Amino acid sequence: MFQVQAPVVIVPSTEARAALGVQLRPAALAAWHEIARRGRGIEMAHFQIVHTGVTLAVCSRLRQDGFIEIEFGLGDPRQAARVIPAAELLRAEALARGRQAARR
Repeated sequence: MFQVQAPVVIVPSTEARAALGVQLRPAALAAWHEIARRGRGIEMAHFQIVHTGVTLAVCSRLRQDGFIEIEFGLGDPRQAARVIPAAELLRAEALARGRQAARR
């Protein structure tokens, strides 16, 4: 058995950076752990976590250069249970495009 270290790029919004302060790195790690815990793959279009009392909206994707990118900003506590895997979002977009093309 061996381990591979994959590069992960963290992209916090300005608002999240201000709200989290010194908790920025631990919040990024919490987001990474939540992605792994969910077991739905690396690419998540949207989910929310609460870190040190701050609700964060998180999305993640695998970039073309092989880096994993995790973006987060301030979330909405009223939408705490909302989770959208990237594959589900892509299917919904394709379905909407198909319906739009059929109307023409």
